[in-house]
Amino acid sequence: MRLSPTFFRSNAALPQGQLSEPERGEAGADSEQWIRELAGGGPDVNPELTGSAKFAVYDEMRKTDPTIKSLLWIPSLAIRGANWGLEPRDEREGLDRLLADFVAANLGLEGEDGWLDLSWSKLTQQGLEEMVWGCMLEELVWGEIRSWRDADGDEHLVRPLARLAPRLPATVSKFERATDGAIAQVTQQLPNTRPIPGSKLSYLVFEQEAGRWDGVSLLRPAWGSWRIKKALLVAAGIGWDRFAMGLPVIWHPETPEGEERAKQIGRNVRSHERAYVHFPVPSGGSKADSEWALEILNAAATLADPTPLIKLLSDQQAEAGLLNFMRLGLGETGARATAEAQANPFYLACEAIADDLRRERMRQVIRRLIEVNFGAEAAAAHCPRLTVSRIVPRDLETIARALGLLSTAGFAFTDRAATDDVRELVGFPKLPRSLEEQGISRARLQQILSSLGLDSQTFAKIVAALPEEVGLARNRAEGGPLPIGNGAGPA
Repeated sequence: MRLSPTFFRSNAALPQGQLSEPERGEAGADSEQWIRELAGGGPDVNPELTGSAKFAVYDEMRKTDPTIKSLLWIPSLAIRGANWGLEPRDEREGLDRLLADFVAANLGLEGEDGWLDLSWSKLTQQGLEEMVWGCMLEELVWGEIRSWRDADGDEHLVRPLARLAPRLPATVSKFERATDGAIAQVTQQLPNTRPIPGSKLSYLVFEQEAGRWDGVSLLRPAWGSWRIKKALLVAAGIGWDRFAMGLPVIWHPETPEGEERAKQIGRNVRSHERAYVHFPVPSGGSKADSEWALEILNAAATLADPTPLIKLLSDQQAEAGLLNFMRLGLGETGARATAEAQANPFYLACEAIADDLRRERMRQVIRRLIEVNFGAEAAAAHCPRLTVSRIVPRDLETIARALGLLSTAGFAFTDRAATDDVRELVGFPKLPRSLEEQGISRARLQQILSSLGLDSQTFAKIVAALPEEVGLARNRAEGGPLPIGNGAGPA
């Protein structure tokens, strides 16, 4: 399917001459130095969330509030459950395929188990800790040199990554940048640690803000609702504990012994589910004639119901993460169409977070892995592409209806890229990229061509003369027969 014309770029008209040297380094600053290093973190409008103090608050929020847990867990599950893949920069280049295979073997992509201490899914979850803290730092820990055999059976000595070790922002005491703005080193406020150079760090930021290295957490907008909700739950718990069980009132003789005994009786009644009190009545008398009496005052009916306010605060917490659609069924009313409309921004946010994580994994992990083992030139020209897809749930009925309308309008889904995109939408694997993957050998193809009285050159001319919309992928491998089939790759 071709939606736009192809444009060719010519370098012949590039300007020539002596290039001017720009001034290097930073002349200004995004904030004062003391603000950037304030107590291990950036400033906040609320003193309780300034510096490293906020990390303890965020930790309490995620561990004690189920709404906050879902605020973090739902997007994390969507991104971890997405289809993560690794593609060579150019399928036709042997070096590109080799580098992609090596990275996949080390990191655990494309069905490989991986050599890291964590699976790719767990590694993704670790990177998404940036949503909790505002940023996440990981130290690249290199393993010992080992032997690795590629798909062709050739053996290579490589130095793999052994671990992306988490370095929590709460442990950082000093975050230093070089004159060009790159990370120079990070110092932790922990014993037996050394400054970590920037070349050994992977640095992820959830929401960047000028003047602070620690970013802004996803939990920051939910903090106000969480604080009120916590106080409300504590107050409601105290109220129900005090009044729902009743308040014992004891009449006793006005003596020190009677007062002490009455206090003991009151404590026992309040704290023990099987406690009881027995006061004998004088012979021939009544309750009024007794020196002792007990009455339980119950004020439970006067307590305000905290449920509506707690629900409102939970809704505000969910709104901080665009999770309104998840709470529509918790009220008296709810509409599926409304939930679907509100879910769209959430999944757009998940796609943006996943794409940002994908890019940073390529820039800070995969590229460095190739630089260490194959050199900077190979990393610049042949670095494989990390991909992520299938984050948004697919409605097959809607997809089928859309494909039908597009087909009626004249759109054809016969070229390789369009076919793969449609197959991905409905959850099918991509088409095989070579005849060998389809179970057709070169010898078998040569035999078929010979039986038709065709040689490779004649067949190549026939295929080359066909229009693009036929759905054949041209083979650019020199000297080989051209493949046939809907979107088949080079033989």
